[in-house]
Amino acid sequence: MLADPLARWERAFEAFFELRGPLLGGPNGYDATSMLFDVYQDVLPDVLNTLYGLPYPMPWPRLRDSVHLAYRMTFHLGAATEGEQRAWLLDADHDLRRVLDVLECFGAITRERGMADPVFLDTALDEPPTGPQLPAGMPAELAQLLDPLPAAPDPGATARAKELREELASGPVELIRLTDLGTRAVRQRLLAQGRSAPLVGELTHAPAAGLLGVLAQEYDPEHAEAELAAWTAAHDSREAARRLLLDAIRTTPFRTRAAALLDTLTTALPDGTELLRSLRGDPDLAPTALTVLTQRGALDHEDLTDIEAALMVAESLLQLLDLGGEEALLEALLAQGRAEAETAIGAALASSHPDQAGLDTLRRLADGPLRAKATQLGRLNAARARQGRSTAKKRKRRR
Repeated sequence: MLADPLARWERAFEAFFELRGPLLGGPNGYDATSMLFDVYQDVLPDVLNTLYGLPYPMPWPRLRDSVHLAYRMTFHLGAATEGEQRAWLLDADHDLRRVLDVLECFGAITRERGMADPVFLDTALDEPPTGPQLPAGMPAELAQLLDPLPAAPDPGATARAKELREELASGPVELIRLTDLGTRAVRQRLLAQGRSAPLVGELTHAPAAGLLGVLAQEYDPEHAEAELAAWTAAHDSREAARRLLLDAIRTTPFRTRAAALLDTLTTALPDGTELLRSLRGDPDLAPTALTVLTQRGALDHEDLTDIEAALMVAESLLQLLDLGGEEALLEALLAQGRAEAETAIGAALASSHPDQAGLDTLRRLADGPLRAKATQLGRLNAARARQGRSTAKKRKRRR
């Protein structure tokens, strides 16, 4: 190892994950100076894995606030005053910068100043929403019909998100990225943990469904395009490769996943939008293609034919069924009224959507559970109304 500079570097990099005491400890090597001391061996790999997975340099404010969120979830800071929280987080920021200083000197990361990529302005750090979310690209009328009541926002999280966006947009910030050495070392750690960390060209002989799944989950657009090009070149012809890819999407059982895979494929193809438009007449892929086109803004709802509009209604309901199950779909439908719910399901059942099993589920819901749940809600509303009238009469008597 002493004769191999790369081996020495890799050994030192691995040791870095055990250096909590020397880097962050107090005078005796064990007195914690910040919250980072207690979660060092969790936060450091998460930070490096995040840098590895990003196609753009990570702005310091975004990294800082991401780690703050981890602190809040671990240490339950809500019981502390705002001043105490701010002091604790500043101490942790100081220690995290010390770690980054050593990583930079070590050659694992680089830091420079510049404007944050706009993608960091559009993604909030708030906790993820709970419950099923409406599929993207849903027709406006149906989206209004099914849109669930929003959860009460967290004022603190909302304020923090606003401050972060202002900080990122106000001017140059520190940008952090892995070096080539750092990228190689983090990838080796991920592979040793049994996690996916593909290299462009490794999927040349993968099955079409496997290729699309990995591209959707692991690749940024630039590398997905290169991987897809290499995969296509390894097959008999471009037409044969494309046929295999589309067949893989056709046989995908979940509507939301099929839409994600088609979006991934057509994003990585130079003529992706043209391919999507050609699929409007495909008996199997038309609903999925319409969803992706609408989601991208390449197709307006006014451009849909009556047949396509019915397909979109069916596709939207089936995607919502995928995401939340039957109970969530019924609640979303009935939130806007029984008549509107029956109209939406009726339009879906009258469509030529290829997912006959999904349509059978909608038919069964319409024939039984929808009516039962509507009746139950009607009785509940009537009871509330009677209770309200009774309360009003009592108030009048007292007067």
